[in-house]
Amino acid sequence: MPPETRLYDTVLKLLHDAPWRDRRHLAAVSWMVVGLLSSGWIALSEWTAFVVGRAQYAQSSERRFQRWLANPRIDVLQLYAAVLRGALGTLADQRLLVALDTTVLWNQFCVVQVSLVYRGRGIPLVWKVLEHPSASVAFRDYRGVLGFAARLLKGYEVVLLADRGFMHGDLLRWCQRQSHWHVRVRCKRDVGMFERTRHGYRALTLRVLPGEVCYYHNVYLTAEHLPVHLAVGWEKGAKEPWIIVSDQPTDDETLYEYGRRFTIEETFLDHKSNGFQWESSKLSDVGTLQRLCFVMAVATLVVVCQGVAVVAEGKRRYVDPHWFRGQSYARIGWNWLRRALARGEALIDSLALLTCHDPAPAKASKRQVDRSRWMDDLPFRYVFFFSAPSVGY
Repeated sequence: MPPETRLYDTVLKLLHDAPWRDRRHLAAVSWMVVGLLSSGWIALSEWTAFVVGRAQYAQSSERRFQRWLANPRIDVLQLYAAVLRGALGTLADQRLLVALDTTVLWNQFCVVQVSLVYRGRGIPLVWKVLEHPSASVAFRDYRGVLGFAARLLKGYEVVLLADRGFMHGDLLRWCQRQSHWHVRVRCKRDVGMFERTRHGYRALTLRVLPGEVCYYHNVYLTAEHLPVHLAVGWEKGAKEPWIIVSDQPTDDETLYEYGRRFTIEETFLDHKSNGFQWESSKLSDVGTLQRLCFVMAVATLVVVCQGVAVVAEGKRRYVDPHWFRGQSYARIGWNWLRRALARGEALIDSLALLTCHDPAPAKASKRQVDRSRWMDDLPFRYVFFFSAPSVGY
């Protein structure tokens, strides 16, 4: 059996249970995922070389992919949710960290994405492509994305992590209305912070110096006086402190959780210059890009689950040349796919994420390992502010 056909059969099986309107849609997208994983490049013309079928000409396969991407009857979010629920069902965790962020393509399109923070990377949960030249979006533009994520993650306790571009009062109120949802969002210093007195509200003065971390409980934001809690950390050498807004009382764990938001940026890097070369697709339609994101999301989920299985089976060093884990789970899974197809070894037969806890954290070098052991002796868990916490306010 040709390697491409074997990978196609694997992907077909993993996607089979989604509610497809037409089985031809399933076959076409399975070949697209095979083409992406085999070529490592988002270019329809590059994918055609890996298609095994009745089509004799590359143009026939490319037009088949184009029709799929342009088909408005294909609801990729519903399909992906059905695929993802099986993987989420294997999670042992009841509390999940979820990152909200945006990325811009060609200064023309903005992609809003909610991702599950998972072992150093973000696994896409839901996304929305907007014809919008800026990474800053209004709450009304991504409210539907959050609602979809809330339905998908029903039954889990969720902590939403977002950068200061999402510091909207509407977002804070939305999270407060959701059962078992919490928020950690960065805000600017001039957002308007107040403390309550017997005579009303007065401006809050942040008593924090470079190298310190402070916590403020029961304070209020903006002219609407939204009740929140703050974690404020000022790294030495930085121009201004980081201010993390939380709906729960803040402590060291708040800063540790927010630091994991940056995993979604690693995922965007994987989709762009460090992996799939997203910006080389040259596709310039909102609907087409929305469906293309489905192809990338499925490919990401497949390689991450494959990487998780490889590590769990103790076979990591077959594809990762480091003593410690030096590659992401996605890269380990991708490397294993190539090895397995070349040598006839086993591939995954189901999508399973197991747990968000990483049993083998990535380490770039022995020096980093020694440094991390020294950091474990410090009185706090996070590593981006290098001083002991000061007294909270």
